[in-house]
Amino acid sequence: MPPLVSFFMTVRNGLPMVREAIESLQRQTYPNWEAVIVDDGSTDGTLEVLKDEAERDPRLVVIPTSGIGRGKALNLAVNHTRGEYIANLDADDLAHPQRAEIQQRLLARADASAALVACHAVYFETLQDFAWEAIDDADKSEDVTARLKRSNPFGHSSVMMRKRALLRVGGYDEIRTRQIDYELWGRLARHGYRLYKLDAKLSAKRIHALQSYENKDRLRYLFSSVLLQRKIIRDLSGGVGDTGYMLLRLAGGILPQRLRILARKWH
Repeated sequence: MPPLVSFFMTVRNGLPMVREAIESLQRQTYPNWEAVIVDDGSTDGTLEVLKDEAERDPRLVVIPTSGIGRGKALNLAVNHTRGEYIANLDADDLAHPQRAEIQQRLLARADASAALVACHAVYFETLQDFAWEAIDDADKSEDVTARLKRSNPFGHSSVMMRKRALLRVGGYDEIRTRQIDYELWGRLARHGYRLYKLDAKLSAKRIHALQSYENKDRLRYLFSSVLLQRKIIRDLSGGVGDTGYMLLRLAGGILPQRLRILARKWH
């Protein structure tokens, strides 16, 4: 039988963190899953590690490329998934052992307008920084579609989507190089889909200096984010308050990395 849940991942030069990401998938309590991983032109040995993992675990599907870019790599991974529900995991992040079990259960119970369910995240720097907590009751969720006007309410590594909804809106934008996930959430909302967030921490977001947000021109990144958020505010009929909140977020984004990490951990 084809898997009901497909994880998908893109990676470029992901050592040593990608192995830990894969191990977090292999600990899933939900059994009917696969993971499609696109190597986007790695030069550090990542592809060899992925092939080795796939030889030992047939649930892993590895697709090598010469380097096609983030958007195209994401769509390539999605197009090779077989599951009704698809869940992203960035190569430097981790999935809670119960993530697939809980998220697919919520989407299976929801009506077709629910295109996506996300979750809260734990922020960490090393594996010694945190430990997973068992989730006893994770059926509480909130419609956060309207929050898109003020911020991106969840990280890319926390989402599970209906594959047919993603394909209906055209998949990931292959031209955009920044905020590719936030742009997609706005497009889903514009097409009438609803986005939900579980009251559970099922994702672990690693913070490190090699992330593209930190390693490139951060001010340009922030400016791009503001332009995208202005568009989402217009598309979703936002108001003056939403614009003011956008400017506050811009001010917070200018803070040094260490302060932003502390703020995320505190939050």
